Formats: sequence, structure tokens, C-alpha cells
Amino acid sequence: MEEYKKKLKSRQLLLLSGILGTNSTVSLTNSITRNYMVGDAHSKDFILGFQASLITVLIGFLFFSFIKTTRAIRNPERLKNLYIAENDERRLFIMQKSGFYGMNLAMYGLAIATIAAGYFNYTVFFSLLGACLFVGLIRVVFKVYYRMKY
Repeated sequence: MEEYKKKLKSRQLLLLSGILGTNSTVSLTNSITRNYMVGDAHSKDFILGFQASLITVLIGFLFFSFIKTTRAIRNPERLKNLYIAENDERRLFIMQKSGFYGMNLAMYGLAIATIAAGYFNYTVFFSLLGACLFVGLIRVVFKVYYRMKY
């Protein structure tokens, strides 16, 4: 368990740097590019709202994961439960069959590209948003299918 505790501590540092990096990047990007966005006022507001909500969800997820790992490090029972949950063979098999890591990589890459495209082109923004939603939908369908199958 001590080895797993070290792994969680390094994960904590990664999550904390992700939270701080995301906050600083968003603040810097919004202050620099806000006046240079293309499109009418309605499309600018929509894109900025989408970007803000996506970043808020990302920061919330990182913060939730940080709190979860912190609580697990401090409590041996939670540490054991988290270890068992992360190493569950059925869950790992379902993740492998559904292409979890590849789908996540594609979805996160499309989400980042969607945020970046919002600063430059309205049409590309919506095209990437549609692709991102499609990949997310396929990911959910695969996950449900393989959970029912196995």
C-alpha cells in the first residue's frame, strides 16, 4: 500500500499543477484574445460561455479528483477501497474493450481544439463541437454496451 500511496501523492501533484495551469492559461488567454474574436456579439458570447463552462467542468473534475486522492491518502480504509476500485479486473477489461483511453484522448483533443477554434472561426468551432459530442456519445454507448455484455 505504501507504493500505491506514493503513486497517489504524485497524482496529487499532477492534479494540482493541472488546476493551477488551467486557471492561469484561461486567464491569460481570455485577457489577450477577447477583443480579437471573429463573429457577431451573439456568437462571441456563446463561444465564450461554452469555453467558460468547459473549463469550469475541467477544473471541477480536477478539484474533485484532488480531494478524493487527499482523503484516500489520509484514511487507510479509503485507500484500500480506491486501490481495489482502480485495479478491478472487470472494470479494466471493460475499459480496454470499449477503447476508453483512445476515446478519451480523442475527446479531450477535440475539446481543446474546439476551445482554440472558438477564437478564430465560428464554423470550425461548431464542427469540432459536433465531433467532440459524437465521440462522447460513442464512448457512452460502448461503455453501456460492454457493461451489459460483461
